[in-house]
Amino acid sequence: MKVSIIIPVLNPTSRLITLTDELIKNKFDDIIVIDDGSNNDYKSIYKKLNKNIRIKYHRVNLGKGSAIKTGIKNVKTDAYITVDADLQHSINDIIKIREELNNNDVVIGQRNFKLKSVPFKSKFGNKFSSIMYFLKTHKKCNDTQSGLRGINIKYKNEMLNIKGYRYDYEMNQLFYFAKNNIDIKYIDMETIYEKGNPTSHFNALRDSFLVHKEFFIIFTIIILILIIII
Repeated sequence: MKVSIIIPVLNPTSRLITLTDELIKNKFDDIIVIDDGSNNDYKSIYKKLNKNIRIKYHRVNLGKGSAIKTGIKNVKTDAYITVDADLQHSINDIIKIREELNNNDVVIGQRNFKLKSVPFKSKFGNKFSSIMYFLKTHKKCNDTQSGLRGINIKYKNEMLNIKGYRYDYEMNQLFYFAKNNIDIKYIDMETIYEKGNPTSHFNALRDSFLVHKEFFIIFTIIILILIIII
């Protein structure tokens, strides 16, 4: 099976060079980098990437979901793997995803949030998101925020039509798989967190609200009704 790599990125650093070099060494021949409206000060990084890497540009920041969709539109292989540009995904785990795609349509890496190295805000954000996912789907997912995902290209149109432009897009993917009874193969992956990671743009509290704003709105309405009744 031929597999493409999709890397959404905003304001890239040398980490992107390290990541793509490792991917090429491990025979990932089709790599698509989507620049999601980066500041011009960062774009010199792209000149240092392997010439065979395909780079797509958004003039302005449209969000991670939009960047992933741009990547999907440009996939010409049998499947694709989305990979974060901040080196939180080890090359060995990316290879595992590729191998599992031979027998599974959807493969997602999941981190171990019980480790002491995981920041509290990340534990809280993922725990809250996992609970909301279970309440809505009655299915378990221990890492709803994982950016390491392999998906068969046969779901291309469905993935492009899923709502969401930022981090809510990845959660909506999970809802789609659950609603349509599409099996997900979860694999344990290395849990990598670095303090002050300059390339991570996820805010656990802010983006958790974005992902589950429907729940927050309903909860607020219920509270207001109770206040009025009481």
